[in-house]
Parts: sequence; C-alpha cells; structure tokens
Amino acid sequence: MTRLKRLLILTLVIGCVALFSGAVAQEGYGYDTTATPTANVTPTAEVNVTITSPEEGATVAAGNVTVSVNLTNFTLVEPTGQPNAPGEGHLHYYLDAVVPTNASAPAIPETGGYVISTNTSHTWENVTPGAHNLSVQVVNNDHTPIIPLVFDTVNVTVGGNVTGNATVVNLTAENIAFDTDTITVPAGANVTVNFNNKDDGIPHNFAVYDSSLRSEQIFVGEIITGPATTNYTFTAPSEPGTYYFQCDVHPSMNGDFIVE
Repeated sequence: MTRLKRLLILTLVIGCVALFSGAVAQEGYGYDTTATPTANVTPTAEVNVTITSPEEGATVAAGNVTVSVNLTNFTLVEPTGQPNAPGEGHLHYYLDAVVPTNASAPAIPETGGYVISTNTSHTWENVTPGAHNLSVQVVNNDHTPIIPLVFDTVNVTVGGNVTGNATVVNLTAENIAFDTDTITVPAGANVTVNFNNKDDGIPHNFAVYDSSLRSEQIFVGEIITGPATTNYTFTAPSEPGTYYFQCDVHPSMNGDFIVE
C-alpha cells in the first residue's frame, strides 16, 4: 500500500469517528441533557388565616374572650421550635399588640399579650371592659413570620355587664353520643358551653361550623379526654339560621346549632 493510500484511509476513518461522536452527543447518550429542577418547581398554595369569631366591631362580655380562626393551606405542628419547613408552623395570638413584621426575628410584640399555639382557637382570660384589638399571625417553626405576612385582626368592645345576651348551654358526652342534637341560642349571643365528657379514656370536643360540609369554622373547642369537664366560650353568629355542631374526634356525634 502506498503512502498516499494510507493517508487517505486515515483521513476517512477520522471523519467517520467525528460524525459518529456528533450523532451520539445529539442523541444524549452518556450525557445528562435534562435541566436540573429547582427546589420548589410548583409554588406552595397561598396560606390564609381569618378570625371567624368574634366579628369586627362586636361587643362581647368581659371575662374570657375566645378567638376562633379559619386556617387554610398550612399545617400546625408540635413541638414548636423545629427547623423551618415549607407549609408548616404554628400560630401567634395577640391581644392589644401590633403584629410583628420583621422576617428575621421571632414574632414577639413589644407591648400587649401574645401566646404560641397549635390550635385554631385561643381563650384570653380576664379581659377587662373597654376597646380591645385581637390578632392572629401565621409563623414558621422558629417563630419568625412567614413571608408574605399572613395575619388577621379585629377590633371589639368588651362590655362591663353584657349579661342580657349571655347564654349558657350544658352539654354532655357519654357512650360516644351527645345528650342533645339541637342547641338554640340568640343571634350574636355570648355563649358559654359547660361541657362534660363522661367517656373514660375517650377524647371529645365541641365545635360549631356553618354546615355539615364544615367549609367555615365558627368555633372549635379544645379536645379533652374523659372523664373531664371544661367551659367553652364564643360569640354566636349574628345572622340567624341553622348551623351545625359536632365532636371533631367522632363526627357521628352532631346536631343542629340554631341561631334565632
């Protein structure tokens, strides 16, 4: 074979190798051609918190004032103080306090009262007569506010003697059943439910919703394990109608909450 022929054959081989390498690169063999996904490709759903009771401008009786809220797209977790995780944390309830806005510091107001909670209701005890501000804020596990800020606030008047519109309800849970399936209260009444859980070792609570679909919370009481008693206080809806109550642990325990 002459030197010229060997040179031509070598040139042809090199050209074929180059063409094959280009085809392999185009097909992606041996290469990761997929873009690296970001940590949160799908944005988290919008978090929302709303104070459902008492309503803005309401007048409530002096003493214990219960704040009930509706929380969506967020998970309340215990214990608090864990590393932050998207979509979970707890609530801060405030009494006569400016809602904190510093994203890099724990949401602790300079003045007024505050409590840390993983419940969708909180009762402020011994609230004095006069004008008061009630707020709730959604915070991370480390107590810093979630960003964008998520909070709600209402202004109420706490009366000195608002007894004419006060209503007391006695309710007993026994043998996985309430002793009544109908509770009737005046519209806007300051309701106190004297709750007696007689079921030994079994948890119950009392909660009020807009209907059996439970799209809106009106009041959700703390769960207690029997035998035990507790008092729930909240403001009844101002709009007359038939609402719904149940035990959240045992939804078959339910009835009509009638507002007249």
